[in-house]
Amino acid sequence: MISSTRLFCLPFFTLGVLAVVAGQGSTSAELTYFGRSSVKIRTASGLVVYIDPYAPGDYSEPADLILVTHGHSDHNRTGLVARKPSTIIAAPAGAVSERGARDVAEGESFVVGSITVRALPAANKNHDRAVSRGFLVSFDDLAVYHAGDTDYLPEMAGYGVYGITHALLPCDGFYNMGPEEASRCAETMKAGAVMPIHSSKSGIFDEKNARAVRAKNLVVLKPGETAKLRP
Repeated sequence: MISSTRLFCLPFFTLGVLAVVAGQGSTSAELTYFGRSSVKIRTASGLVVYIDPYAPGDYSEPADLILVTHGHSDHNRTGLVARKPSTIIAAPAGAVSERGARDVAEGESFVVGSITVRALPAANKNHDRAVSRGFLVSFDDLAVYHAGDTDYLPEMAGYGVYGITHALLPCDGFYNMGPEEASRCAETMKAGAVMPIHSSKSGIFDEKNARAVRAKNLVVLKPGETAKLRP
């Protein structure tokens, strides 16, 4: 048996043995937006990922993986999410209080079933880089980047190598960058499609801010809406 301490000392670690692949009923991947930064991803093979659970929504489908970008209370409500015995929770150190959650350092990668996750930097004056992450979630020939709470970072100029098919970018303009800077991020990382998140200073959604983001393929989801994910 590999201890969790040893496991997280590796630059690339695998948690796939701990995950159970769900049924094969789905024919394509999809993403549901709950509001704020909260999303649910269901892969074509039926794996379920929740990121930054907080906004009202249906969290009843048991998770294979729960990702938390940082420890603010509008991002880390992991107790909302239904679980399997094998559910993995991954977050920066101290972001969640749940026993058994995995600490994920910037730059680390891990695998859960057919999903590969890479932890990328996230930071601004309101969010310490040491305890904030973005996540690149790859599956089904897709690469979904959830930026977490951040502004533009110089590292984003190199994200083109990841082949990001969908970039989920904050744009509230108060705690994070606004629409103009989010547009710059989208162009810099050469994202295939852009989905605005964290668009409101205090609410769960601000359509004006979301639609102000400029991108070749802008997908604005309102809370509760679902989009098919295609390469």
